[in-house]
This record gives sequence, structure tokens and C-alpha cells, in this order.
Amino acid sequence: MIPLFTVSHVHHSARRTGERLSALLDAVTARGVDVRLISADAHQGRGSARWLDVELYATKGHGYPHADTAEALGAVASVLDAVTGHEVQGFGSVAGGALVGSHAVREGLALRVRLDVEGEASRLFALDSRDVPAVPAEVAA
Repeated sequence: MIPLFTVSHVHHSARRTGERLSALLDAVTARGVDVRLISADAHQGRGSARWLDVELYATKGHGYPHADTAEALGAVASVLDAVTGHEVQGFGSVAGGALVGSHAVREGLALRVRLDVEGEASRLFALDSRDVPAVPAEVAA
């Protein structure tokens, strides 16, 4: 069983990483585009798989009706390079990431980014050690 304090600590660290990503993206986009963090959730899969799902909104700032929020899409790659290596306390460090989705929202875009995390988290809680089941050859073909 994972202690609630540990889960809360990891999610708080994930939120701080999402805030850093948001601040970096806000800094590199044009004036008139506001980028803000909506959510940042930590996830753990089988084996050593860990990742953060971060959702951001890039919206037109007050008084900038013609701001181009699509510019935030192009800036995501450079911001992901800048956040690589950032420590997510109790969870690992960001090894890389990718834009996994975007859709229009009122006055702008919603961006979903997945950050891959690697490192030693077993000192806080045991990772799921189950192996991924092998796919039979007839199913894989």
C-alpha cells in the first residue's frame, strides 16, 4: 500500500514541474498569448514506466484580440528540451516528452503534453513489477 502522504508529495512535485513548463512556454510565446497550467498528474505503469500528463491553455490575453495562440504549438518542442532533466521530487527526472494532443478552446488552444520520467523512485514506494504479458505470434501477425 502506498502512503497517502507519498502520493500527495509526488502529485505536488508533478504540479510544480507543470508550472515550470507553463512558465517557460508563456515566456517564449508572443506578447498577448497567456499560457497557464490546468492540470499535471503523475502516473506509473508496469515496470519502470512513469510519466506526467500536463494540460495547458494558451489563450488570448486581455486586450489582444488578434493574438496567435497557434504559436504555442511550435514552441512546445523547445520548451520540452528546456524542461528535460528537471527533477520531479520523489518520482525521478524528466527524460523527455511530446505534445500528445491539442484542441480549440474559447479564445485559444488546450495543449496536452506527456513528460517521460526516469529515475529511482523505489525508495519511496515499490514500482509495479509485473511484466507485460507476451503477445502470441498468431495475434501479433
